Amino acid sequence: MNGFLIYRMALVLTGIILSGMGIWFARLRPETCGRWEQLPRRQMPGAVLGLIALLWCVPHAQPIAFDWLVPLLYPLAVAGAVLGYFFLDYLLVRAVAGLCILTAYYLVHGACDYHAPRLVQIYNGCWLLGIAGICFSGKPCWGRDIIRLGCRSAWGRYLTAGSLLLLALLLFAGACQTEVKA
Repeated sequence: MNGFLIYRMALVLTGIILSGMGIWFARLRPETCGRWEQLPRRQMPGAVLGLIALLWCVPHAQPIAFDWLVPLLYPLAVAGAVLGYFFLDYLLVRAVAGLCILTAYYLVHGACDYHAPRLVQIYNGCWLLGIAGICFSGKPCWGRDIIRLGCRSAWGRYLTAGSLLLLALLLFAGACQTEVKA
């Protein structure tokens, strides 16, 4: 598989995930607040997504790691996910935030590599996704707070859902319009 096809698939997959999150967020209601506000603290999905994020970081860490550390990076990633399962609170939010940061970097880098026609819009949307990831990784309790906002306020619910769906639409447009320049 070539890098361009992987980039297009990443745009589409990220758009699908963001669309699903936007639709889910638009359907939040005050009566479901108690059930959904526990979601950011889920350990098992957070450990799985955290492991994926840590494994994604290993190739980025290899060039800057000491020679004796390089063979240990993958076992350290697995150990980090296991330790996170046992010792971190709001693990799902932290893992999703890490994936947002990594995804934003990859999509911005790919947009530049493949000369995306919507380069500025993809840059801005992905940087906002990365900034949201940084904010949620620094204050993971905001994951619970934004769910509470969505449950209690129609304005907050539809603004957040609309932002997610707009970014998803932008990524779908980028996937359809980007082509390899010969």
